[in-house]
Amino acid sequence: MKHRYRPLFILSLGLVLLAVSVPASARTPVTHESVAEALRQWLDAAAQSPQTFVGCEPVHAGKDLVDFYQERHHQPVWITPTGPSEAARALVAAIADAHRHGLSPRDYHFPCLSAWLKAPLAEDPAAAAKELAGLEIVLSDGFLNIATHLAVGKVDPETIHPQWISPKKKMEVLQRLAAIGTPGDLDRTLDELAPGSQGYLTAMIEAQRLRRQIAAGGWQEIAPGETLRHGDHSPRVAQIRARLTDQGDFLPAEAPATDETLFDDALVQAVVRFQRRHGLSPDGVVGPRTLAALNRSPEDRLRCVLVNLERWRWIPRDLGRRHIIVNSAAFTLEAFRQDRKVLEMPVIVGETYNRTPVFSKDMTYLVVNPYWNVPPGVLARKILPKIKRNPDYLRDNHFELLGGWRQSAQVMDPGLIDWSTVHPGNFPGRLRQRPGPWNSLGRIKFIFPNDFAVYLHDTPNRYLFQRTARAFSSGCIRVKKPIELALFVLENDPSWNRRRLEQVLAAGKPKTISVTDPVTVHLQYWTFWIGDEGEAQYRNDIYSRDEVLWKALNTTPEIASPPPARMPPKVDPNVEMEPAG
Repeated sequence: MKHRYRPLFILSLGLVLLAVSVPASARTPVTHESVAEALRQWLDAAAQSPQTFVGCEPVHAGKDLVDFYQERHHQPVWITPTGPSEAARALVAAIADAHRHGLSPRDYHFPCLSAWLKAPLAEDPAAAAKELAGLEIVLSDGFLNIATHLAVGKVDPETIHPQWISPKKKMEVLQRLAAIGTPGDLDRTLDELAPGSQGYLTAMIEAQRLRRQIAAGGWQEIAPGETLRHGDHSPRVAQIRARLTDQGDFLPAEAPATDETLFDDALVQAVVRFQRRHGLSPDGVVGPRTLAALNRSPEDRLRCVLVNLERWRWIPRDLGRRHIIVNSAAFTLEAFRQDRKVLEMPVIVGETYNRTPVFSKDMTYLVVNPYWNVPPGVLARKILPKIKRNPDYLRDNHFELLGGWRQSAQVMDPGLIDWSTVHPGNFPGRLRQRPGPWNSLGRIKFIFPNDFAVYLHDTPNRYLFQRTARAFSSGCIRVKKPIELALFVLENDPSWNRRRLEQVLAAGKPKTISVTDPVTVHLQYWTFWIGDEGEAQYRNDIYSRDEVLWKALNTTPEIASPPPARMPPKVDPNVEMEPAG
């Protein structure tokens, strides 16, 4: 994408902003005081303007930089009277390397800064001081933005709107700016702000591997044709074997092919490994979906890796001593204690029109044998039409009709209602499903209060866990092993163990249990990651989020335009209405 501002390098005063790489014998006698004064004059002017420019370069952190330099009496961070410091040069080098993180060097003034560092300093001392002051501002602005983007991401995860400096990290990044004195300080600061997790670092390695693959010409597409399975002969089999060898799923040394056209046992196992890495049904058959995954271009895979690097930047660096990670794109839940995985299970996530969101929150309580208060949207779409078709639907499915949404609401007789006249706008009260094996929330629900009104819960529809793709819920996450998950959550509460939990479940009455030892829930959406054995894992973009995020990552944020507001989610009454403990 072309940058909106051409690098003219001209100050508003009409002075040429030239770079500051000058031999010692030719350097202009500029003083610390003259640079500080030039910096003060520039910032005083910037304080009066809602949009600030150094020549053609937009300064995104104008007000923050004004305050920052006022507090330090306009003493520069990056430059000296003789030119830019080694830390300044290290910053420009780091900006040039931003593409390794899936970020654009242009967002951090790289064209301007790289040219600036190559040109001579002005002969006139006053002009030179102004050039140095302008360079100082652009360097600091570049640092603040790349540091913030490494720390929390370029794109706001709630609005998917690109942003310059996130309020979440602004104060810390400004403090780190003030502490930079050497190239080592700069490198250490950026390393500490960027994710240091194994997941992030290995994703960067995979991105580099794909770049090399692209530079070498990529790979040839496997020819279309009929589904291939064990025992088939086809010239396309050799293409498949070659592709799986390149991807690391087929190891010729372990099972050399005696007939390149034969779909043999070793190839079946390689196909199964590939399918597992891509979230496909592991049947060892190369049908349309497996063929499409095999033919996915390295360019497309690279984009996938880079958007997932951004998702890594969104999550907290400290996941919590005990935490749960749900990956909606992979339909999985993993529980960790001291960074060691102790539990995993398949889950069911939101349908494409009720997508499970992305955020992190602490779990506060769980409810055993919960009621299910039917949300208005589900009532209108799914339940009310069934009531109208079958007068006994409420009784057969263990529903109660209550006279309102208060806890004290009384049970009503549905037989007294003329259901032919009822519509969502005049529904007489609310529906509540009694606890039991039929309950839509199953036997246990897990609450972590959040703005999206989603939670974890059991489900009576166990057969859905047999599906490979499991996007069937209204946004909440249905878990396959609710008892095991509850035991993990309550493991440090001496009043709870498996025997007591099963006793409460058997009693059939609702009971709320507070979570006394923190468990943080991270709802994520990773379409790429590196697995436990070091294998690259790719998943289908079920919510079509990758392309939207890719566009946002490659869009220059507006300087003065606020991000769009996030639409408030529909409230789920099962988060708010709880029985007494």
